[in-house]
Amino acid sequence: MFRFHIVTVGGMKKGPLAEMVLHYQKLLRPFAKIEVSEVKEVHRVRKDAFSVLLTEHGKEYLTGDFANQIATWSEQQTRTLEFVVAGPFGVDKTIEKNFDATLSLSKLTFPHDMATTVLYEQLYRAMTILAGKTYHY
Repeated sequence: MFRFHIVTVGGMKKGPLAEMVLHYQKLLRPFAKIEVSEVKEVHRVRKDAFSVLLTEHGKEYLTGDFANQIATWSEQQTRTLEFVVAGPFGVDKTIEKNFDATLSLSKLTFPHDMATTVLYEQLYRAMTILAGKTYHY
């Protein structure tokens, strides 16, 4: 089973995006254990995890490639993956060196809560691809 640690700077605002995150957390349960942390500034939380910073400077992936990258990063489900979503003001590029990898969800800029929601959806999509389910066509 995969293990994901989702770290956000500040919390999600109540509303439809927060409800969607709860929905995807529920959908992810058969595939992954999820831990959630809220912090005040961008940093790695778990030193034992493979830590991925979501940033506009990060690497972009096609969906299938992202699913395979998750399997690789997790060392075939033996290592926790920590995804750190920067706050609404982004992150200084010099911080990136403190992380094992960087990820960009798009060349477009999203509000913090939307980026978090898209991350959860993409994690669920990746899990269904790796499990051979039909969510992704």
